[in-house]
Amino acid sequence: MLTSNTVASSALRGLIAGLSKDGEDVDTVKVTLETLLMLFNPEENSPEASEELALWIADEFTQRQDNINLLLDFLDTNDFYSRLYSLQLLSAILASRTERTEECIFTAPLGISRLVAVLDDKRDAIRNEGLSLLTYLTPSSAELQKRVAFEDAFERIFNIIKSEGSLVHGDRIVEDCLILLANLLRFNVSNQSFFREAGCVPKVARLLNDTLREQGDEPEVAEWAKLQRNRNIYALLAVIRLFLVTGGVGTQANQASFWQHGVLNQVLQLAFTRTTEIQIKAEVWHNCV
Repeated sequence: MLTSNTVASSALRGLIAGLSKDGEDVDTVKVTLETLLMLFNPEENSPEASEELALWIADEFTQRQDNINLLLDFLDTNDFYSRLYSLQLLSAILASRTERTEECIFTAPLGISRLVAVLDDKRDAIRNEGLSLLTYLTPSSAELQKRVAFEDAFERIFNIIKSEGSLVHGDRIVEDCLILLANLLRFNVSNQSFFREAGCVPKVARLLNDTLREQGDEPEVAEWAKLQRNRNIYALLAVIRLFLVTGGVGTQANQASFWQHGVLNQVLQLAFTRTTEIQIKAEVWHNCV
């Protein structure tokens, strides 16, 4: 049986070439992608486990644009494992060689479009993996943030939040959606303007309205559910605060939009709701001062 060192030193290029040659054979693709993922994530106590091995594999992928394109191509298939493992492999490569992977994805034909489209996948595992990858891809690059936003990412994010139970009933995936939303909006005046123009402020208002109504109807909530609810609400308030930077270029327009759609009033109502936790009220105060 081949060890990971053996494969890495003598067969990695053959594995990648096999993905290209046998790309129509879903069984071969599944096994090959699994093998590559195992190389990135060997058993913790394995003698082959090392950061250098992960860097070596990431370098092999990112030194040739076609290798990243190949993984993105698998997102066009409907096969569960081809899509899931490609996303996981892209995440592993991104973690090891962040800047170069960002460049490759940005340059790839329809690269961003394919990644954002994964958010529409009805299979939770694939959708969640795509959400995670986009979150790791977008914290610092304004150009990547813009490209993701203009692929209808805002609408898709709000659709997931709604389908997962919104702020009150939603689990960790709702919080993850809001983290990605924050990535796309933080210090990005262009995306904030697009957010307003795309009709997203009323969606924020609806989330807050639903939260106020649900909190009034559910005096008794399980402790674990209350904790996640608070994290979701806090995450949305943190997103709102990104629009209200003192002296920011778009702050005045953002304030006007929030006032027009009743967001300010809803935030204040939240602050004075009996069931609202102290840390949420503190975040409300940050938004209002």
